[in-house]
Amino acid sequence: MGSQNKQTSYRSEVIRSPTLYTEEFTVQEEVGGRNHRSFGGTRIKAIIVPKIHWLLLHTPIFIAIAPVRLAVLVLRALYWWRRNPLRLSCEHICNIAQRAGHSHQPRQVYQQLLTNLLGAVKNYFDLYDRGLDFALDRIQLSSTDGTKIEKLVKDHGGVLLMVPHNFGTSFSVLEMNRTLPLLLVVRNSPTIERTKIAVDFFTRMQISIILVRGGNPFQLSRTLFSVLKVGKVVTATVDKLDNSKNRVEVDMFGSQVGLSPWAARIAARMNVPVVPTYCRSRGRQLSMVFGSPLISKDTAELMQHYAHFFERNIIEDPASWAFLGDKHWAKALRKANCRAKKTAD
Repeated sequence: MGSQNKQTSYRSEVIRSPTLYTEEFTVQEEVGGRNHRSFGGTRIKAIIVPKIHWLLLHTPIFIAIAPVRLAVLVLRALYWWRRNPLRLSCEHICNIAQRAGHSHQPRQVYQQLLTNLLGAVKNYFDLYDRGLDFALDRIQLSSTDGTKIEKLVKDHGGVLLMVPHNFGTSFSVLEMNRTLPLLLVVRNSPTIERTKIAVDFFTRMQISIILVRGGNPFQLSRTLFSVLKVGKVVTATVDKLDNSKNRVEVDMFGSQVGLSPWAARIAARMNVPVVPTYCRSRGRQLSMVFGSPLISKDTAELMQHYAHFFERNIIEDPASWAFLGDKHWAKALRKANCRAKKTAD
């Protein structure tokens, strides 16, 4: 263990951009650690994403998107591999949804999820190739929902939108950003190069962001405290599983899972409404679904509020949830499915 620690070093770089709410951010990247030695998802993305981004900037769109199309074709064919982790997650969520009265088929969910993945990439490429106005045509936000969020901001000084990791979540807030000052809380990549790519992406979206990986949590809290006093909508992604001692257990899919309470604590401290939000994808078309706002001093109550909303919408539309492909959620879904089967038996 000691020798591994000695082999791990770090390098850092300051990124400056007008899209950063703090104007600059220091990214720290681990060099020679586990992510560099292994060949998991993080390492694969660290290799592939910069290359695709380079193609997008320097070649025609049909060439830049070719590797993505190829990858999606391979993944479609891999459905027939019975031990395919993504297929298994689709089977688990379909079994869970069936007990709630839905009739999704694993193969349909699997193929639609890949269609949504490709659609998200195409929207990303259109932003670079055709500009922001063209990208906005892909998003549906009802005037009624927009008016409700505006009123909540006016009445309470700010709103926290809690979102899961869905395809197109970042894109889906573009329409709202036209009328309301929006701030995205973004957990940036563990690599410097991919963080730069993300900042470039959000700059083109003309959305203000605050990066959090490796940042000072007290500084983040202070920033959000000030933001939520001046009529802003803050969007935070909150469905990443958390096994730390600071987690809060919530009920999802008939099982207990741990989520990080940081965003709910800020909402409770500032007495602002939490609005759970779900982005539904149909290929390149995106629509936003808003849950009921909740103001509470009880962090656990706020977290269970948006966990129930996420669960209900995931069960109704699992192919929009990108975390079906997350290895940690895959284990949680398997356990929840097995527990439900035992209960039924």
